[in-house]
Amino acid sequence: MLLATLAGALGLFGATTSASAHVVPGAVAAAIAQKPANGQITFGRYDPSIDAHTVWIADADGRAQRQLVDGPSWFSDWSPDGSRIAFDFADDTGVHIGTISPDGGQRASLTSEEGVQETPDWSPDGQWIAYGAMDASLPYFSTSIWVMRADGTGARRVTSGGFDVEPVFSPDGTHIAFARIVDDGEGAPQVNSLHVVNVDGSGLREVVAPRAGLEHPDWSPDGKWLGFNINPGERDLPDSGALIVVRPDGKALHVLRAPTSTLRFFKIAWSPDGHRLLMGCFDTRLERDRLCTSNAGGGAVRPVELGSDSWVNFPSWGTT
Repeated sequence: MLLATLAGALGLFGATTSASAHVVPGAVAAAIAQKPANGQITFGRYDPSIDAHTVWIADADGRAQRQLVDGPSWFSDWSPDGSRIAFDFADDTGVHIGTISPDGGQRASLTSEEGVQETPDWSPDGQWIAYGAMDASLPYFSTSIWVMRADGTGARRVTSGGFDVEPVFSPDGTHIAFARIVDDGEGAPQVNSLHVVNVDGSGLREVVAPRAGLEHPDWSPDGKWLGFNINPGERDLPDSGALIVVRPDGKALHVLRAPTSTLRFFKIAWSPDGHRLLMGCFDTRLERDRLCTSNAGGGAVRPVELGSDSWVNFPSWGTT
């Protein structure tokens, strides 16, 4: 289930920042020219003592794992230089966005408005963070796509008129892809579409038409593909548990990795160098969520050894 839907179910309402700003890609071309090295990963691990996930960090093979954020926290994303990690977390006033160093130091809160600010994603030049935030002007719960500077200032709304979630910057920093909730399900599978918009809010276009179970978009590092999955928990849906990719213009949609008899996939995350995939994988033998890796073009799927008794989710792969 998308986090915005969860937050809405919890009744987290409040105001959001309305300051204006202009997003400028900055040193994006220089950042793209440098081929990054794959570093550590972050992920959410379920903690039964608080009945919520907390953000953890580990080597890509699962070694050196440790808790990074105390308290309920879910989605995380690495800054392009690997020096900071953005994450969303809950407190008494709602869901907010913070940043932290990979060593667990220098934690800072970027948002503090009541309600929901969630699912952060860094721009490729490290100057901006895209996120979802609730629309306080509506009489019902909904979120829109926003951007703010990496220090939390200059927040600006990018989309309106839809229930928009999980933004991801394009590798050149000029566009944002996101999922739009078309039908929240009401007992049936949630229906979402995939959209792309310019960072200034213009040029909104639909890439994938509304589809039951579509969730968790990501952009390949070369900018040639958008990835998403079909909810693995909705087994009656076509391609349930599959990772799917599509060109940003909506063409060449196809299944990148189909589910197996023992693994059902979700939340695709490319490695910084674009050669590997990190993904959630529901293990039907253990009946729990794990993380897996594979080559980007196929090949064997390898579980990340984080402990077979762990429920883990929301993966992100950083650079060194």
